[in-house]
Amino acid sequence: MNSTILEHINELFDSYDLFAGKYKEKICSSITKKFPDLSEKEIKEAEDYLGLFFEYCVQYANLLAEKYKTPFLPKDEEAQKEILEYVSECQKQYSEIDMKHIIDIFSTVCWLANR
Repeated sequence: MNSTILEHINELFDSYDLFAGKYKEKICSSITKKFPDLSEKEIKEAEDYLGLFFEYCVQYANLLAEKYKTPFLPKDEEAQKEILEYVSECQKQYSEIDMKHIIDIFSTVCWLANR
């Protein structure tokens, strides 16, 4: 993927956009505005990257939602330790993505699954 996009990947999307049906359009628009000279292929690569990132994080988020059955991320010490382990796993795979985005995904999945 284009290294310029990777350097700015956290600025190009809102974690909550990934749950919206039109997230690809939003991300594409954001990328095009910030980097108007990128090719369609490079934009598609960024969209695919973020889609894979989202799917990867949701796997861990579903584990948390199922285990704790709360519409929020639990605050107790054991749960926080587990959450950080999962965040670490996601960051190993997608090192350019900020921790905040991963936690936002985890939190949203818990809310959607347990509200």
